[in-house]
Amino acid sequence: MKTIPAALQAHYNSGSLCVASALLIRRQDGKVFAFTSHDLPLVMDVSPWGVDEAEQVFDCTQGLDVSGIVSTAGFNVDNLEITTLDDGSLFVREEVLAGMWQNAEFWLFRYRWDVLLPTIANDVEVLMRGWLGEITLGTSTLTVELRGLKQKLQQSVGMVSQKTCRSRLGAVGLGQCNRDLADLTHAVEVVAVTDKRSFVITQLPVQPPPEPDALPGDPLPPLVQPPAFADDYLGEGMVTWVSGANKGLSQKVRTHTAAGVVTLVMPMVLPIAVGDQLTAVAGCRKRLMEDCKAKFGNVLNFQGEPHRPSPDALTKPV
Repeated sequence: MKTIPAALQAHYNSGSLCVASALLIRRQDGKVFAFTSHDLPLVMDVSPWGVDEAEQVFDCTQGLDVSGIVSTAGFNVDNLEITTLDDGSLFVREEVLAGMWQNAEFWLFRYRWDVLLPTIANDVEVLMRGWLGEITLGTSTLTVELRGLKQKLQQSVGMVSQKTCRSRLGAVGLGQCNRDLADLTHAVEVVAVTDKRSFVITQLPVQPPPEPDALPGDPLPPLVQPPAFADDYLGEGMVTWVSGANKGLSQKVRTHTAAGVVTLVMPMVLPIAVGDQLTAVAGCRKRLMEDCKAKFGNVLNFQGEPHRPSPDALTKPV
């Protein structure tokens, strides 16, 4: 049962309403964006819901139009859409296409705009919270689908019998890979670029640990250049940009050669440049002998049925 703050409920009961809608979005890279449907900006005295700001300012210049909220007592997904003006300064097209807004958290609430500094405890009614869904770019507007918390309950739960491994490399838990990724994660740098999907990398030198008897102030051992990756070492792996235009974005590797040529599954929306640094995790093609045993030494955690008879074998004549 929803509890509305007493002060706000008394304002509702008065019949003379001074309320507006506001939306707070926190992207996965930590950036926070806030909007209000009122014609004046909203300033909250403290940052709401754990956002690391001394106070939060909700912008009124973008405009905010909230559709009717659909909410049920069952497990159906609560959803609605918001429409805001888009001049390209906030929702940058390349960032939207690159997925920077995907799965961002949001809080949608109603507040009293006649109060100088609204507080969550007294003057705010939370209408909905969850994650951003589909984003539709128009000529001058942008429409965002808001998915409620019950969206997670719509995901299928269970396992499918298959020849290859079902688990993701490094996933931790019961029935998972449980392979430590520390020795499989590498710092690399782009040294040549073909296009937004294909480029050449080299490993960055690593700093060996100091000698056990080293004293404070002693020089560190010289940097060591790691050996080159084997052919297809990063195939089906993941790369994550730590610098450059794509900083914070990840993409799966389709193919990788011993010469350092990497081809991604999908091209990056933002340009790749020489000198960009990435974190590369070894790839797993989910095969029992070639990957789980020979490459990762993790055969006891293999989550597949490689020796299961195929339908053809089960149904062939004796």
